[in-house]
Amino acid sequence: MSIDESIITLKDAIVGLDEDLAEKITEEIIATDFDINEIIEKGITEAARIIGEKFESMEYFLGELLIAEEIITKSLNRFISVLPAGDRVEKKGTVIIATVYGDIHDIGKNLLSQMLKIHGFEVHDLGNNVPSIQVVNKAMETGADIIALSSLMSTTMPSQKEVIEMLTEFGNREKIKIIIGGGSTSPEWNEIIEADGWGETVWDGIAMAKAIMGVE
Repeated sequence: MSIDESIITLKDAIVGLDEDLAEKITEEIIATDFDINEIIEKGITEAARIIGEKFESMEYFLGELLIAEEIITKSLNRFISVLPAGDRVEKKGTVIIATVYGDIHDIGKNLLSQMLKIHGFEVHDLGNNVPSIQVVNKAMETGADIIALSSLMSTTMPSQKEVIEMLTEFGNREKIKIIIGGGSTSPEWNEIIEADGWGETVWDGIAMAKAIMGVE
């Protein structure tokens, strides 16, 4: 099986919620000279996109979402654990990342969290359904450079705005940049709440974080 075929099989295993097959293919890929970026883009991110669509169409429900998240996390952590030392770079900045209050969807957030770490950022992942004040307090406590906020549901989007308002109230808005993402968000929403950037993909999030910090 070629590496491209293996990545497709991994994607299908994740979407099909087949943990055993995903684990088997992960180990087979690790035995090759794999490219973590290719695996994320063509395999895991694509699987997460399809799972999100299935959830939106009510083909998948919360139980399936949680199983998929567990499979993705396990596979991704395994890939990261065997990355050569040379792929681990110096710290580029500190990021607080969270799925906003009222929203429990965090597959995309988890992917961005892991990839930011790979690209040299110190990441504090607060999980999902996180109150705005907790996000702000953690950012101030750690001296964070960036807050990354995910919202999949339109009903939870106002929490992204609330974080920005709190930072402004506490006098930290100029010091801490806000980037947003998630299925319910858009460039227009980014402008409305005056965030510092909107991303549709994991790669957008990485690019924004690097641009904010002025690093490659």
